[in-house]
Amino acid sequence: MSGIVLSASVRQNLLSLQSTADLLATTQSRLSTGKKVNSALDNPTNFFTAQSLDNRASDINNLLDGIANGVQVLQAANTG
Repeated sequence: MSGIVLSASVRQNLLSLQSTADLLATTQSRLSTGKKVNSALDNPTNFFTAQSLDNRASDINNLLDGIANGVQVLQAANTG
């Protein structure tokens, strides 16, 4: 089976198009998620910092839900 022969200019144009498509995909991912850093490949330090803060916020929300449930139980017990 014979390969496809590309001239240097055609090869360079294809590489340029591929690079543009990759950048477009990255931009679309950032726009769709609203995050500047979507993976550890974008910026490892910021990614893991953001992940840690997201986990902490989730833990705090769980605690707030538990407190709200406790308040409801106390209010129900208080009213009879």
